[in-house]
Amino acid sequence: MSPVVQVSILKSKIVVVPLGEVDFMMVNKLASNIGPVFNRSVDILKGMKMPTEAFNVLRNQYYAQVVLSKIERSKANSREKVIAVCEEDLYLPNSSQVSHCVDRLSGTAVLSLHNLRQEFYGLPEDESQVYPRLYKEALRLLAQLFEMPSCRNPRCVNYYSDVMLDIDSKGEKFCDICLRSLNRSPV
Repeated sequence: MSPVVQVSILKSKIVVVPLGEVDFMMVNKLASNIGPVFNRSVDILKGMKMPTEAFNVLRNQYYAQVVLSKIERSKANSREKVIAVCEEDLYLPNSSQVSHCVDRLSGTAVLSLHNLRQEFYGLPEDESQVYPRLYKEALRLLAQLFEMPSCRNPRCVNYYSDVMLDIDSKGEKFCDICLRSLNRSPV
């Protein structure tokens, strides 16, 4: 077996999971676009329902950690990096809402489109903005799963984006420093 083949066998696979009533075409487009960036194969799991045990009736939100636990159980092996995409509003105990949650130890992440939509901020609906935001944030979350630190360059896709304007302002690619880090990533 050639060394090139051995290296590709050892690389972890990326798995994208549509959660709940999310646009499958958008998830499919995401899966097609992220594979080449990370030089990994990407699978799309059959859609999963949002875990009812994650729903908090008082908050009318889903507890992100419980969602991650369910996603982790869907992993075929420990080397997979799994990112789930949903429409539902997520929260963590110390935050009223979050757009994502990452667990590096389990290799899982969940990303909600809820906070990526203009309507969340009281602005007119603009579906053309949703996919670019999803793509940028998915790359950033996957970078975290591949043990890359957040970037300080506001143009890099790996820049931490706290608000929608930051997401819109940053580019769709990794900066040179992050690219070198990604290429050295053993996972």
